[in-house]
Amino acid sequence: MKRWFVCGILVMLSACSSTPTQYHTLSTDMGSAAVPVVTASIKSVGVGPITLPTLLDREGMVIRKDATTLEVSDTHLWGGQLEDEFLRTLAQHLQIRLPATRVQTVPWELSQTPQYQVVVKLDQFDGTPGGKAWLRGVWQLQAGNDGKILATEPVMLTRQTPEAGVTGLVKAQSGLLADLANQITRSLAVR
Repeated sequence: MKRWFVCGILVMLSACSSTPTQYHTLSTDMGSAAVPVVTASIKSVGVGPITLPTLLDREGMVIRKDATTLEVSDTHLWGGQLEDEFLRTLAQHLQIRLPATRVQTVPWELSQTPQYQVVVKLDQFDGTPGGKAWLRGVWQLQAGNDGKILATEPVMLTRQTPEAGVTGLVKAQSGLLADLANQITRSLAVR
């Protein structure tokens, strides 16, 4: 009986000391950083689809330990599906840079087919808390009406995390999306 009592106490203590789950979301809040604004006549831009590697297509955040070791966190989770977070945040960054343009995300109605479509294929979107965050992959700019590829650009971006911990990593990842939006905006500006 004593043994069961002690085991019960130990189980309760371990439950009390467990780390609470934290949910994270990508953001367009870049503080006072200057944002390039394009006033070119672009009617509409569609964003998506976004293709994630299977490694990232999960609820837990993927945190890089070193060049060959990754951890999928049980306590740091995305607030929604990472694909949706990425899509929403990239579209918001583009809308900030293209204020006179209708920016929409997939799926859209046939009658709302955009003038241009941005498709992103990610190979890496992770980082090390207190270190760096990485965004690697490729994006394409396509004509909305026929899908003709107008530009294909590789992406290899890094950002230093602004603070220690996973929150700093998420802020750096949000900044990487701002950098990606800048690349896409520069390409749209010359169309």
